[in-house]
Amino acid sequence: MRLLLKRNFWIILLLDLLLLSSCYYLAYWLRFDGALAPAVRKMIMSTILPLLGIKITCFVFFDLYNGMWRYAGIKDLVNVIKASVSGSSLFVVYLATLYHFSGISRGVLLADAVLTIVFIGGIRLMIRLYYQRDEYFFNDIIFWRKHRKESTKVLIIGTGYLAVSLLREVRDQRKLNYRVVGFVDPSQKNKGMKIHGVPILGALEDIPQLVRYFGIENILIADPGLKPKDIADIIESCDGLGVRFKVIPSLSEMIVNDVADNLRDIKVEDLLEREQIFLDMQLVRAEIENRTVLITGAGGSIGSELARQIHAFNPKRLVLLDNAETPLYQIDIELRSRKGETEVIPCIGDIRSRRGLDRIFYKYKPQFVYHAAAYKHVPMMELSPLDAVNNNIIGTFKLASVAGKHHVSKFVLISTDKAVRPTSIMGATKRIAEMVVQSLNGNGTRFVVVRFGNVLGSNGSVVPLFQKQIASGGPVTVTHPEVTRYFMTISEAVMLVLQAGSIGKGGELFLLDMGEPVKILDLARNMIRLAGRVPDRDIKIEFIGLRPGEKLYEELLIEGEGILDTSYNKIKVCNNANGFDEKMLFEAIEQFNLLLKDSRDNEAVVDVMRRLVPAFQQDIYVQKINAPEERARLGTYEKRFHIGDTVH
Repeated sequence: MRLLLKRNFWIILLLDLLLLSSCYYLAYWLRFDGALAPAVRKMIMSTILPLLGIKITCFVFFDLYNGMWRYAGIKDLVNVIKASVSGSSLFVVYLATLYHFSGISRGVLLADAVLTIVFIGGIRLMIRLYYQRDEYFFNDIIFWRKHRKESTKVLIIGTGYLAVSLLREVRDQRKLNYRVVGFVDPSQKNKGMKIHGVPILGALEDIPQLVRYFGIENILIADPGLKPKDIADIIESCDGLGVRFKVIPSLSEMIVNDVADNLRDIKVEDLLEREQIFLDMQLVRAEIENRTVLITGAGGSIGSELARQIHAFNPKRLVLLDNAETPLYQIDIELRSRKGETEVIPCIGDIRSRRGLDRIFYKYKPQFVYHAAAYKHVPMMELSPLDAVNNNIIGTFKLASVAGKHHVSKFVLISTDKAVRPTSIMGATKRIAEMVVQSLNGNGTRFVVVRFGNVLGSNGSVVPLFQKQIASGGPVTVTHPEVTRYFMTISEAVMLVLQAGSIGKGGELFLLDMGEPVKILDLARNMIRLAGRVPDRDIKIEFIGLRPGEKLYEELLIEGEGILDTSYNKIKVCNNANGFDEKMLFEAIEQFNLLLKDSRDNEAVVDVMRRLVPAFQQDIYVQKINAPEERARLGTYEKRFHIGDTVH
């Protein structure tokens, strides 16, 4: 019925009726050399309607009217042949039954069948040719020279289906104003061959030479098999050539639009060595759907993404807690604009206020708590140890205690790799927060800790800083040439937090597999390249030394913690993460409360943290790295990399 409402159906149907009638008449005309006797004409007129009825029925049966012929392929052509042969065969049966072939030439029937395939298939091929026309087809005649002169020369990396589809759509979408000069074959097997008339010019190592020779302005990456390292190497090889890069994203990002519409600039996260993350949606949905979920720090980068992803699982009520009015308002407005029956409740509040927390828990009765609220800026917390302790430790203790009092089903603390052998106030407070949560596990509430590294694009991340520095012309400031960090995108981190939270039974400390650590220097250079600039020539890189609380590299595992696999390859669990003295922990919390109430003695607070976390070595590490002899080595390193305008 829906088919009958489509205008294109009636247009094609009328065209098919005309073509089928013409084929039948032409078959007789050819058989009798154009001399059609009255008896023959009478036979044509008496059998034409049954022929049309039979063949159109076969066309409908083989879905010849459901397809989009602008995208017709081999399968569609096969269906045309099947429908035509079936229709002609059934018509033969009809004639044999009613006329016993009396007065009917068998040569006419054979010719009609052949002509039907040619005409019906031909018209559909013409439809496709019309929609797939490009600068090398009809428009070449008039606009060829002008188009070649004004269009952007592009090179496509890849020779598979995605690359071919991209070529077709680039040609079809004139608004892009691209002219595909050639392909690059990463497999190196097809050099010298052509795809739809476009040559395969070489392999990956030939790209810089091809860019120079053909004046390539854009490179379109359309090979899903390319690894992030390969993409980074390509970008690096084109330093100073003024070429821009675009990439076809993963299939999940391309579901809605055509291939060409999904072309986007390469992002930093595309260069990270990581496997695709698959979420067990059924397990997460079973935990969250029709439940009440509370998120602390809901206005922050992690908290807001948690809110977005949790909202998609249709909780009954989503309580957003933050002490910052503006970001809380923004995520509230965003979620309210989405479809769904989830009640979104923004709450201005402070995790350090037990009374305020009690009111929220009593009123909304959350079943799940995701604790993302924390002070996390390392250098800033070095200047404010008391505030870091008050928020990250005491705030977590009050929140977790209230959650247990109100019989929350599960409590998930979001922690950081800076809690491992901490050299900063922030890292030490997060390690103690982990201990607090693990010590409270039991009595009906399952407390779980999830630990991961740096998140690309989050508040305080190095990526926004580098972007601002690049936009202003530099320099880009890197603390040390050897400094490395684990990185993950915000959406990836939150996906894994939800997954880890769903499998947690209580008391676990989960680690997220962050992939390979990334050198911050390499990150800075790649970001400069992605901006179309040349590192150390257009944008200088300066080494400024480690800031207070920072260290050269981060870890995800504390010495003595055993690590076990889970059923999800991106999530690990510490086997011995709760090896601490709970009595000492609660005594320390009492001391913290007294110091916060009666003193502003930062050193006394730090001493308590050192006793509780023996691995905590504040300042000593940074002082060693930034010592005069190390600074001298750093200067030598800079000279080695900055000789005139050339990168060595």
